[in-house]
Amino acid sequence: MPLQLLFYAGILLLGCNAFAQQDSLSTKYREDQFYVSFGLQLQQENISGFKQNGFSNNFQIGFVRDIPLSAKGKTAVGLGLGYAYNRLVSNLYLDSERDNPSFFIEGNDENRQTYSSIVIPLSFRLRTSTPDRTDFWRFYGGVKYSFNFAEHYKPFYGKSIKVDFIRKNNASVFLSMGYNTWNMFFEYDLNSIYKSEVKFSDDRYPKLQTIKLGLIFYIL
Repeated sequence: MPLQLLFYAGILLLGCNAFAQQDSLSTKYREDQFYVSFGLQLQQENISGFKQNGFSNNFQIGFVRDIPLSAKGKTAVGLGLGYAYNRLVSNLYLDSERDNPSFFIEGNDENRQTYSSIVIPLSFRLRTSTPDRTDFWRFYGGVKYSFNFAEHYKPFYGKSIKVDFIRKNNASVFLSMGYNTWNMFFEYDLNSIYKSEVKFSDDRYPKLQTIKLGLIFYIL
């Protein structure tokens, strides 16, 4: 599945490249960009007794193909492909010895959950740039599709173990704004990150969505 996802995303990016190359610098221009982001993760949940202990963070890196929508290039659509790493710390204890993993609340423990994602961001882009100006204001917003893999859980006392408890596919909305290289970003999950089979012992479902806040750097 990850290879198929990469293949189709690559076809989309190549198609965008062929489309964009038909336009000359005098009419439309592209601002293809590499991006790197670092952010905090806030865990929004419906879990009684839940505590977000420790430092939860997110790292992302990728490339965005720019598709201009106007002659001056001040509006565009961006289609990208990237990688994300997520680390969540809380007092959720995961019992992985059952047929379906189950959660428990464990006081003030700092239990760690980590997972990686292949991400495909699709954005609408507004900016004050020109073909010969690289420092400008930007406002980007859109949706992001994520294919999640490499889930690991590490209890406060114990070794890291690989457990299948994160939803394989997820979507989020995002905004980024700023000037030149420095930009702030906001991202919000549209669904819980956990699989529907992962529940508490009393059959409650732990709905948890993350809010990511941080800095994103665009490199032309």
